[in-house]
Amino acid sequence: MNPITHADPQFIIKLIRDCLINFKLVSGLNALGINADDYHLYLGDTIFELMGFTSKDNSDLIYENVFFANCEKIKHISFALSTEELDVLSEAIYKELVFAREMI
Repeated sequence: MNPITHADPQFIIKLIRDCLINFKLVSGLNALGINADDYHLYLGDTIFELMGFTSKDNSDLIYENVFFANCEKIKHISFALSTEELDVLSEAIYKELVFAREMI
């Protein structure tokens, strides 16, 4: 399957946002002692494909050092009253991925 390289940035940012919400939920359940690792949605794989990353691009390193590292930040963000920080983080992750993609 060929990667889609012209996906709408707003669509990808929404996927990143959804991924962050899922990441926070799964991490929170794990912190409570409930093994929820089987419930990750693997949206990161979809995001990387839509952005045109391939296995030849060191995408595993980018995933771990850029995407996953930034996803960890969601653990410290409460979006019970406002989703503004969630939106800011989603856009920041997208911009870092675009930068990483351009450096390849």
